[in-house]
Amino acid sequence: MPKNIDIPNISDKEYYYLSRFSYNYDKIKKSLKENRPLTTSSSSRWYVEKIKSDDDTGLDAVVLSQAEEKNGKWVKSDNPKNVVVAFAGTDAGKDPIDDLVKADGGNIVMGQDPKKKTHYIIEKDAKDTSKTLGKYNSTPSQDAMLSTGNYKLITKPSQIGQADDLIREIKQKYKGTSTIISTTGHSLGGAEAEYSAVNNDIYAVAFNNPSVVKLHSEEKQKEINNGEYNRYVKSIVNPDDMIGAGWWNEYDRHNGTTIYTKDPAVSNAMREMRMRGKVTDQIGENAAYFFQTAILGMPDTHWVGSNNFSFDEDGNIKNIDGDELVYDKNLKAMLPAEVASGSGAIKVTPEVAKQLAEKVNAIINDLRTMKREAENAYQEHDAAINDLKYDTYRQVGHGLYDQLSLEDVNNTLNDLAQSFDKKGNPLFYDVDAEAAYIASLQDTISDLEEISGYLAQIAKDFKSKDKMLANWLKL
Repeated sequence: MPKNIDIPNISDKEYYYLSRFSYNYDKIKKSLKENRPLTTSSSSRWYVEKIKSDDDTGLDAVVLSQAEEKNGKWVKSDNPKNVVVAFAGTDAGKDPIDDLVKADGGNIVMGQDPKKKTHYIIEKDAKDTSKTLGKYNSTPSQDAMLSTGNYKLITKPSQIGQADDLIREIKQKYKGTSTIISTTGHSLGGAEAEYSAVNNDIYAVAFNNPSVVKLHSEEKQKEINNGEYNRYVKSIVNPDDMIGAGWWNEYDRHNGTTIYTKDPAVSNAMREMRMRGKVTDQIGENAAYFFQTAILGMPDTHWVGSNNFSFDEDGNIKNIDGDELVYDKNLKAMLPAEVASGSGAIKVTPEVAKQLAEKVNAIINDLRTMKREAENAYQEHDAAINDLKYDTYRQVGHGLYDQLSLEDVNNTLNDLAQSFDKKGNPLFYDVDAEAAYIASLQDTISDLEEISGYLAQIAKDFKSKDKMLANWLKL
């Protein structure tokens, strides 16, 4: 069943800044205390509605509502257009065990259920449950504390599970209003943004986040793999980054659309180089690369900085290598930023149509080359068989082959052949499969040529209609 999820009018660049705010603990606390909005651009301000931080699980999140401009001043709206929940990622200095070991290691890598609950011990009348006396391990001292009646047990899921609960709470708060709720985050925070967005059917934009598809229920995984969240969940990733693109092997997919900030060809080649050799060497190479880039930041492929994320004048993600196109991993194609990043409606312009047509034509040329090579493969095949026959014929009747006849050679070749040509010569490939392969290439080429023609016509019609309108308006 198609999803009907509201898409906010918020650019990639805006989400980028909101995701960075989640790490700036002092700034968001000050903003909440003083009731002053945070600035992301000249045309937008955001109020801190709530800060959610849990010392036991490592969750760090901030709930932000979009300010409203009235009489030249920014004010908090009773009915904000947008509310964004931004999740902070791994903070090894602040929460090394909860972030690195439990969430990154246990949930993300090992796939442990993020909703599995853990018992904690806390004072009976405590109002703030974000900091308990610690995990309940059934020790004699903890049981003695509980027996006094002054303490009690509470349960909490992992921070990823808590993120899901937080979004459910925010959705309930704005139920029945026109406010659109969405999520964002970086790294582990991006994983939490994606996980909670899919579970609650809201929009999300994440940066350099690991894949969390396996953490969802079987039903949700099926919806994800069917592409039902491709329009509503977006992972923007530097393909050099092992956390965002994949630890050892490249991720099959994220929850929605994955946009690489540059062509991943070189990144994939480097990954393949690290995977060569012995398994022990592979582990060492990857572990060293991960520690060097993700932990030490040399080079920095992971952080939400300008070296990893760049934007055009409309706030769409831009290629960090200076190319005009970014890479859509789902489509396996380089696309214009406004097409890949378009929230909902694709912005169609003559330039976009022309770029798409050029991309399609490049694919057509590659397919034509493949078709020519397939059609000419028989020549290489025949030459190789003739060389084999010649080399074998020369040795017939001599040395080890003194009992061998030319007829024996021909019979052996015929026995090994997969098929025969019209003259009865042996062929060592499936003729029907070859014909079907060439036919499928031709069908694909024909379809793409038709699409290319449509795109070229779109660009042409745009110009002619624009000229017609200008004449009509006497411009």
